[in-house]
Amino acid sequence: MSGLGQEDKWVGKEWTPAERFAANVVWFRLKAGLTQQELADRVGMNRTALSALERGLRLPRLDTILKLVAGLGAENCDLVAWMWWDPPGHESYETPPGVADIGGYEVWDFDVSPRLRVSPVGYETRERFRDRLRQMDEEDPVPELLRDDAPSAALRPRPDAAWVARTPQALRSLREERGLSREQLAERARTTAAFIGKLEEGEVPDPGLQTLTEICRALDGEGSGLSAQIEPVRAERRAAVQKVPDEPAERDARAAEE
Repeated sequence: MSGLGQEDKWVGKEWTPAERFAANVVWFRLKAGLTQQELADRVGMNRTALSALERGLRLPRLDTILKLVAGLGAENCDLVAWMWWDPPGHESYETPPGVADIGGYEVWDFDVSPRLRVSPVGYETRERFRDRLRQMDEEDPVPELLRDDAPSAALRPRPDAAWVARTPQALRSLREERGLSREQLAERARTTAAFIGKLEEGEVPDPGLQTLTEICRALDGEGSGLSAQIEPVRAERRAAVQKVPDEPAERDARAAEE
């Protein structure tokens, strides 16, 4: 059973700002006990125009919004509730320690474009938004190694100093060989030029296998020095995972032998 609240039933809908505004108008019109024609008469609008607005076909001008506020007896902000402007930002994701110990440490660094956001369930905190997304994945099977009854896996050692020292040079050499700027590579590799710069300057002590693999793929780097850096780490990771017993019966058998 989902842990999501009933208010989340609309979470799958991709609302446009016009649709969200339309839903607010309809809500407050019905709450006021008005028909479309009665509201149109109050605010001096053509009923056909109001109908189009309530169907989310267009966003009204500011003066129309203020007339609707007055006609509905609503607060100024009510008709634009659940819509807000997000300024440009910067996000960085790192794998949580408990997951990193099993599957490896990954880091993504990216820019967020400014945009008008619409929430189908009201104003949300960032934490609430992430919780809701996690719960939406509950239909997918839980990865075996992340189950509560999964066996403990050996901690993955951090890369040694020599590996960390060689990787930035391998990355820079391959990028320059391909004739790409950091900005061009960033566009191909789902990251930012700033983060690639940190990688090339050796400022990221453990860049993560997935991150390097994506960058190497974006550089068509099979057989390159960067690929040679990645493959031993990948093989070591696979070997560590394969050592973990998957079945309870196998674990019980080993315990009995001991």
